[in-house]
Amino acid sequence: MWKHVGEMLRRAMASGPSESERRIVATMHRDSIRRELANRSAAAQVHEERQEQAYWQLWRLVRSAGVGAIPPQILDASIPDHVSLALSVVADFDEAREEPGSFAECLYRPVSALPYSPAVIRKCCEFLIGIADSPATSFNGDRDLLIKERDALGLALFSLDYFLDLPESEIPRRKLENMGYVKQQYLAGSAAPPKPVAGDVVVRNGLRLTDHVEQIIGVSENDEWMVLTKSGSSMQIVRAGPGKWNEVQSIAPRAASWLDLTPPAGSPSLGSA
Repeated sequence: MWKHVGEMLRRAMASGPSESERRIVATMHRDSIRRELANRSAAAQVHEERQEQAYWQLWRLVRSAGVGAIPPQILDASIPDHVSLALSVVADFDEAREEPGSFAECLYRPVSALPYSPAVIRKCCEFLIGIADSPATSFNGDRDLLIKERDALGLALFSLDYFLDLPESEIPRRKLENMGYVKQQYLAGSAAPPKPVAGDVVVRNGLRLTDHVEQIIGVSENDEWMVLTKSGSSMQIVRAGPGKWNEVQSIAPRAASWLDLTPPAGSPSLGSA
């Protein structure tokens, strides 16, 4: 076959390809694209099935006797098994983030590196944050633990955006190449979002107080920036005008290495108050 293709190319250079030769080349390109898409689809299916099976297995480990075998679609703070499930998911996500493997230098990593699907992790983070932000009388478990970890949970939710739904082989493992690739793939041709600079004013949400940008940590997909302020707080902000930003949510008003939810052994759970 390759001898035939080489002959086609030599004739094409001399007199231009014929119509039949163009059709053959087009067919080869089409088949190549189809194979690539099929391979990507198969790879995606493998990690999606693995993540789903892991979630079901986790539910079987934390659920009480007599509770349904199917993981809950909607998490309920009044059901201890649901809270234990969410805590375990976030703890496993924490562990995966702490062991980046070949992507140790990288900001962006593949979704396939996650222990569970992004949708499941997001749901569990938002569920636990909701408990921490709810009135004390609405939850019978150890709410103080979640209040303590509220900022770290917000950071976990924010960091989930840096896991890309791309094949692992396509994401560069060197720091600068990793960031450059994502910028080229996702930001090329679009206007760069306004970027905060050191000294910009930040209006604190609901406090009627102002702070100032000290350092930029990152940007999320909806043009909200994560910054460190001069007061030592880490927060997400959105542009309110030239040199002025509004706080979206406070992430870490104190230095936080990461979650303390991962237990030394077994699955975490909340005891009743």
